[in-house]
Amino acid sequence: MTPQASSGSTPSDDHSSVRSEVQPSLSLKDGLGPLSSELLVVCLDPEKATKTLVPFLEAQGICFAEDRRDPLLIQARITSVTRHLPPEQVSLPTDMESCSAALCDELQDMGGLRLVLVLGISAHIAVLGACGIPLTRLDFRPGEITRLPDGLLLADACHHLSEEADPDLLTQRKNALIKLIPQIRSALRPSA
Repeated sequence: MTPQASSGSTPSDDHSSVRSEVQPSLSLKDGLGPLSSELLVVCLDPEKATKTLVPFLEAQGICFAEDRRDPLLIQARITSVTRHLPPEQVSLPTDMESCSAALCDELQDMGGLRLVLVLGISAHIAVLGACGIPLTRLDFRPGEITRLPDGLLLADACHHLSEEADPDLLTQRKNALIKLIPQIRSALRPSA
């Protein structure tokens, strides 16, 4: 199910399938993984996070390459909420509105999307904005999954750190994500 943005418009099924066929996998700058994915991972900077995040998630059965052979694998895409901003710029509230609008387009293009895993509060804010949900309606709840009004699931987690981060903090965040992944798997594969 795709979220409805504040504009209330949703793409037709034909639009999302055409987009998926044309762009099955984009470069890391624009996202990693097919638009046909059922899970979208939203973070601040996927280029830094992918060094540790993608291998970590793939070890948990979440794949970023189109693989239809194994039904137990969770097909995923990773994207950034700030990819449209200059790299040196500090995000302002108006910048987050722009990020939410761009993210809204991506969410609507993902016809098979069922769950969004947000890594960090900025990603949480951008997803709520993209879905047309006021920030006061849903707090950031690390380790929890919430069903949004349109049925899309939102899983909150802390921003994943690079290997250069404090080892204790890195271990703490990895353990928190390890605890959340079975909930994500259960939400996406209830009979498995």
